[in-house]
Amino acid sequence: MNRFCLIGWGLGTLALPLTLGLEPGLAQGQPLPLIEETAAPVLTQPNLAAPQPDARFPEAYVLGPGDRIRIDIFNIPEFSGPENGVHEVLVDGTLALPLAGTVAVQGLTLTEAQAALTASYAPLLTRPPRLTVTLLSARPVRVVVAGEVIRPGTYTIDLEAESSGGNGSSAGRQWPTLTQVIQEAGGITQQANIKDIQVRRQQRQGDAVITTSLWDLIRTGDISQDIRLRDGDTIVIPKAIAISPEESVAVSSANFSPAEMPVQVVGEVASPGGVTLPANATLNQAILAAGGFENSRAQSSTVQLVRLNPDGSVDQRTVEVNLAAAANDTTNPILRPNDVVIVDRNFAATAGDTLGLFLRPLTPLAAILRLFGF
Repeated sequence: MNRFCLIGWGLGTLALPLTLGLEPGLAQGQPLPLIEETAAPVLTQPNLAAPQPDARFPEAYVLGPGDRIRIDIFNIPEFSGPENGVHEVLVDGTLALPLAGTVAVQGLTLTEAQAALTASYAPLLTRPPRLTVTLLSARPVRVVVAGEVIRPGTYTIDLEAESSGGNGSSAGRQWPTLTQVIQEAGGITQQANIKDIQVRRQQRQGDAVITTSLWDLIRTGDISQDIRLRDGDTIVIPKAIAISPEESVAVSSANFSPAEMPVQVVGEVASPGGVTLPANATLNQAILAAGGFENSRAQSSTVQLVRLNPDGSVDQRTVEVNLAAAANDTTNPILRPNDVVIVDRNFAATAGDTLGLFLRPLTPLAAILRLFGF
């Protein structure tokens, strides 16, 4: 009797629901453990303009090009183990397997891939094989960040970039979080609405959309709002209609806000020029960072605030200065990157400069007259 027939005769069918568990502390190249998962919910195509707030992502990992897996078939070492059972998903989403040929696995969970491989090998044996699938290394995570971030676009995070401790142990692989990807994109802008951030994930049954609030994260410590992302996710950060100064100050201290911003302070200050301020800094902070007003020359009651808008237009307004005021829109507004603060001259400085301008041509003549004793 054929060897494979004898093997197949002694094999039983084993259906194991498997999913990916990315645990820290795994050695390089060691298979990632698989744990039991529940069935993924059936998702319908949502209306992206009005996302379903209660939608939840199925957490089972789905395979794609670049994933490396290990296949183990009980009692068939020729197609199993670290030497013969390691395969990489090709760019077309398939596996090229000995005997079984080409098997499409893109978009399948590990459980579904195991079922597909079992079905591929079953006709070659008298009974279905006992087969397990293990994820060895995940492909890089490629996500899109759109909306109110400093550098919107596509970002790729390599899950194989692991750090080692002093004892040589690996820190392990982790899925990138929402805040980590926003940091990669330079942080949020000052117009970002962090209470209604959308994360969209493509599924075979339709796109899943969830709305998350980083405001709840920084105010209440709700870590569930910092969603762990998957390959192909899209993050959309909308623009806020209105943000209170109190909210801006609170958000500026979060790690997903830019750490610094450039501002120009010109005119009658001690050190005019460019200053670098913390994100969401106020007008008062900019004036003090430039050394404060020139006491004998500055018009300290008001300043001009010039702002270049994203659409290319320029806004200019007069702000009444109150160095004792907290952040507010009237006397101590929160600044944006590349704002220009202009400190004008007071009346005495303006009059003195004007008089000096008229007298400047007579200065050489006065010097000559003094030489002759006049």
